[in-house]
Amino acid sequence: MLMDCGAIGVQHVVPQQQQNQQYFTFRDRKKSCDSDEYRKRSNTLLSRGSEKRWPKRDMGPQFELRCCVDPEILRINVDRQYYFEDDTVHKNGSVFHKRENYDNLLANIPKSKFNGIHIKMEDDCPQGGDDVRLCLLKSLGAHNLRNIPCVGCHDDLKVYDKYPLIDGTFYISTVSQYGPKTEISLDGRRYFLQQLCAKCLWSDWSCKKCGKNDWFDGKSFILGTLYYFDILSAGRCCSPTCDTCQSPIMVRDQMYQQLLNGNYATINEPQSCSSCGSHKFHLIRDIQTCQIIAKPPT
Repeated sequence: MLMDCGAIGVQHVVPQQQQNQQYFTFRDRKKSCDSDEYRKRSNTLLSRGSEKRWPKRDMGPQFELRCCVDPEILRINVDRQYYFEDDTVHKNGSVFHKRENYDNLLANIPKSKFNGIHIKMEDDCPQGGDDVRLCLLKSLGAHNLRNIPCVGCHDDLKVYDKYPLIDGTFYISTVSQYGPKTEISLDGRRYFLQQLCAKCLWSDWSCKKCGKNDWFDGKSFILGTLYYFDILSAGRCCSPTCDTCQSPIMVRDQMYQQLLNGNYATINEPQSCSSCGSHKFHLIRDIQTCQIIAKPPT
């Protein structure tokens, strides 16, 4: 083998024995990299001949939302309401309203907030594949609920067949504050479906017990969709009290810290009163203990 040494024109001859030694060194190195010992140390032992090259990605908690509709109740309601003879069904194809404009929303929120960030729009999800929308419409349609009352002001809200579903927002709670007791299931546990209108969400609320008015930020919630926790109970001001004897409920520091960090699942856990022994959902804020002090400008 000849090697050119550049401008001096000298050729260097590499011995055949040295060539073979370099070849075997490279071959042995490649063989050692393919060995099980090397692959075990480099954590790639299962990558050869196996489709599971990487560990399964942790997608976090998966919430399974289901309807809680008794088939017998569904049959009775359909027969009682003359479903197939209903004018709305003939016009829209369902018992729910078809949205024609957004005048009611624009009357309560600024025009700068009328976008896909603050309002759940139909284009945000695949058509016909949104489990939340289908579950809510199926649960409400089984009871022929085309209009539902707001928990705050008790005004009727129209239920639409597409996003945004209402001129407000849905949320679930372990306690039914007002309106029909429509139930849905989340991870095998039953909750009541509640709702607040856009006017109440964009209003200022205060607590009747302590007088504070900075615990509820309704403007931060997305309109027309569903929240998996009680949004009225998420903000804390004064210590919770027992619904039976009105004694203060002793909340563990760890649980209280979880609430401050945004872990609202602890709100749905029942607590025991140390005074009367009542075991209820004491962390759920009673709607009667709060009031609206300022409505959004029109």
